[in-house]
Amino acid sequence: MRRSGGSSTRPPAAAAAGGECLPLGQVHPHAGEAGKVRHDVTGLVAALGLMAVAVPSLLARLAGGRPPGPGPQLAALAPAAAVPAAAGVAVAAVTAWWLAALLAIPAVPLVAWQLPPPRRRRSGSAPALRLRVLTVNAQGGAADPEALPDIVRRHGVDVLAVQELTPRMASRLAAAGIADVLPFSHADPRPGSAGTGLWARWPLTPLPPVPGLRAAVPRARIDPPGGRPVWLTAVHTLAPVNGHAAMWQRELALIQRALAAARGPQVVAGDFNASRDHRPFRDLLAAGLKDCADHGQRRSWPGFTWPAGGAMPPVMRLDHVLVSRSAAVRMARVLRIPGTDHRGVLAAIGFSERAWRA
Repeated sequence: MRRSGGSSTRPPAAAAAGGECLPLGQVHPHAGEAGKVRHDVTGLVAALGLMAVAVPSLLARLAGGRPPGPGPQLAALAPAAAVPAAAGVAVAAVTAWWLAALLAIPAVPLVAWQLPPPRRRRSGSAPALRLRVLTVNAQGGAADPEALPDIVRRHGVDVLAVQELTPRMASRLAAAGIADVLPFSHADPRPGSAGTGLWARWPLTPLPPVPGLRAAVPRARIDPPGGRPVWLTAVHTLAPVNGHAAMWQRELALIQRALAAARGPQVVAGDFNASRDHRPFRDLLAAGLKDCADHGQRRSWPGFTWPAGGAMPPVMRLDHVLVSRSAAVRMARVLRIPGTDHRGVLAAIGFSERAWRA
């Protein structure tokens, strides 16, 4: 018999797209395709979004990281931008090969710029002079002055460069016994962030500073035993923020000009507020210097120094120890310095006899 209303006793049917009804439990043949399309669209949006985060730093780096605008700040973030760029390519590779190939075009240079230079073979001859150099940005004198003499002693430091050296910190360093480990100094402490100082194990002969910079840039010649002098420069440039980008570029050019005119083996240490992602810093290296963090036989790559001391890990290398190209860099590493938002940079350098014949 038939029930009233003409309804059938068959199992209920599932409604499908276009009004087509399928038996219960049967999947519509186009449902898998729809899910794949949604997956592909999600992957495409995610890959493009990751690359969009990286592109501003890529463009700023290609432009040299120069002012005007936020170019210097964006170029400084190129190491961090390499991470979303590489992630964007990886996400795209799961979605579509053509998209991965397209996104690899901006990603490859961002990643390649951050790769360390190849290590050179160590020379078999012993250096005529060995130096251990430490540079520290004291963050307006906030670095722990009692910790510094212990760090100097523990790591066998021969030369110490301190930026943002205030008169109070200079006095506290003296009270903490810095002269017991590094008895010679040439310092210009100032209030705020403009003071800079040099300490050394051997006698220091002060030289005229680099003129035209906002912060002190003391220079000196050290005379270790054996009659092999080395020329030292402690550097702290303005940060390219708050309208100071043009002055920052000018200060780097002034330092480059002063160092290019110098003769003999050089060590230049400090907070440059710049990295090799900035063309003005690369121009400075082209004046005959190399960055110890790039050329150390042993190195804590990538050697990022800022910001430090907080929840966020360092994402850029603003602090450097630079040396003449003839020098051999045996080691370069970063050190935690209590009280400051910069990591210190420690480098072990060797100069051969030819450094004084050049």
